[in-house]
Amino acid sequence: MTHHILAWKQKNAEELKALANKYPVIAVASLTNFPASLSQVLRKKLAGKAVIKVSKTRVIKRALDESNIDSKELNDYVKESVAVIFTSMNPFELYAFLKKNKGSVSAKEGSIATIDIMVPAGDTGLPPGPALSDLKAAGLQVKVQGATIFIAADKVVTKKGEAVTGPVAGTLSKLDIKPLKVGLNVIVCYEDKELFKADVLDIDTEVVRANFIKAYTQAFNLAFNAGYFTKETVPLLLGKAFRDAKAVALEGKVLSPETIEQFIAMATRQANALKTSIPDEPAEAKAEEKAKEKPAEEAKAEEVKEEAPAEEAKEEKPEAKAEETKEETKEEKTEEKAEEVKEDKPEEKAEEKTEEKAEEKTEEKTEEKK
Repeated sequence: MTHHILAWKQKNAEELKALANKYPVIAVASLTNFPASLSQVLRKKLAGKAVIKVSKTRVIKRALDESNIDSKELNDYVKESVAVIFTSMNPFELYAFLKKNKGSVSAKEGSIATIDIMVPAGDTGLPPGPALSDLKAAGLQVKVQGATIFIAADKVVTKKGEAVTGPVAGTLSKLDIKPLKVGLNVIVCYEDKELFKADVLDIDTEVVRANFIKAYTQAFNLAFNAGYFTKETVPLLLGKAFRDAKAVALEGKVLSPETIEQFIAMATRQANALKTSIPDEPAEAKAEEKAKEKPAEEAKAEEVKEEAPAEEAKEEKPEAKAEETKEETKEEKTEEKAEEVKEDKPEEKAEEKTEEKAEEKTEEKTEEKK
């Protein structure tokens, strides 16, 4: 039996030694509260990237001592229950991967809550019975609704940093709530004879990226303002030098292929401004033209006045003619009437004569009859 154990330890130590010589990065991680079920999941995720080995602390120390690495300081962190991770990943990348891939586990009595543990309101699916008392013992407001127990309101049963009590642990187990996140907690990483502790490896990649960008920007601005030539600053410094030289040439009226267009544009603008400020004709010329125009206007006004009486006379002549024509027509009418009267009188006399003859004939006939 003792021989068998020694053979196993020897074989395990040889494997650890070979892995230590093969991979440049070695990490020591704590297995405290780390379930075996999550260990298998993590091994699958790290397949092809890293190898996780668990062994006795003495075996691990012996294998590291016999390897080609400087294991004196690294062995100081191999204590209690630990796992050794061999990988080619960067220590910071490995730490971030393990931190991201933590699993959820049920809370046990005495476990320290890493977050506020809350039980949501709703139907529990548990039948009334002993479970009702357990839920009430955990501080939950419960009632029987139909055939199941119903939680009336959300309740924080354990705050962050507090220990989980027995009733709370039992209630969380009954409700299948796994509030705790556990994973391989890296204690230290070894790379190229340097050790990186967890507090150094635990960084926020977004914050680090923002800090790098800020540092680059500040260094670039400093180099540019100081006129320090680098691959990044040379193009901008050349552009600045060209602009400064061109500005000096424009100020000194120096003609060059680069400044000629601006000088022409400047002269055009000045000419246009001068053109708008100078009137088209001198004021004296305008006054003389106005003086010449006045007599002409007066002569035209006199001609208009002379033409006006002539037009009035023309307008009166037609009126006189009209009156003459009216008088002529009146005289003609009176003459016609007089002639008609003259013609009517003989006719009247003839009628009177015929009437007298008729009366005489009638009188004669009456006398004859008598």
